[in-house]
Amino acid sequence: MASKEVQIYDIIEKRAGSNIAMQGLSGLMGFPFTLAADVAVFFTHYGPMLNDIRAAYHRSPVTAASLAPVLKGCKQELLSDMVLDKVVGNIPLFGLPANMICAKAMTWRLGILFGMLSARGEEIDLHNVLSAVRLIRELFPQRESFLFKKPSASLVEKLLLTVEGDSVESFEQKMDRILDALAS
Repeated sequence: MASKEVQIYDIIEKRAGSNIAMQGLSGLMGFPFTLAADVAVFFTHYGPMLNDIRAAYHRSPVTAASLAPVLKGCKQELLSDMVLDKVVGNIPLFGLPANMICAKAMTWRLGILFGMLSARGEEIDLHNVLSAVRLIRELFPQRESFLFKKPSASLVEKLLLTVEGDSVESFEQKMDRILDALAS
């Protein structure tokens, strides 16, 4: 049986592959198909991915109330990653690569976030979401418009193991230390 961390990596990789296909197809066809795909992805990929990851850690499925900190904490992340997708992604044919790259980046970043939050514990804390999003953006930047490098399994495993079973406060302290170390 694979470790939880390997299971999480596999869940993210599977969702990223199918999201890339779905978003790429919408980019091929342009607006309004891109809009439909962007709405559908929350129900077909991100929500199920979060619950699959939570299940791997024996956490309860999310509810609207437990999801609120994730949505609030990821608002900036979701908006910044969707800018390229919305500007270029709505142009038929030309939108294909933009939508695919954005889908890959969003799925990996959100999947790692969901993994870190689920590894930490049952509760989803807004401050933990915000600090984890900052760390993920630092560790997995999108330096080029049409390129996002998939994270290595070993780095994802280390991130998940680093916060597994932490309290909200301990998680926050670890994020601050890691972010401070990256800044120096």
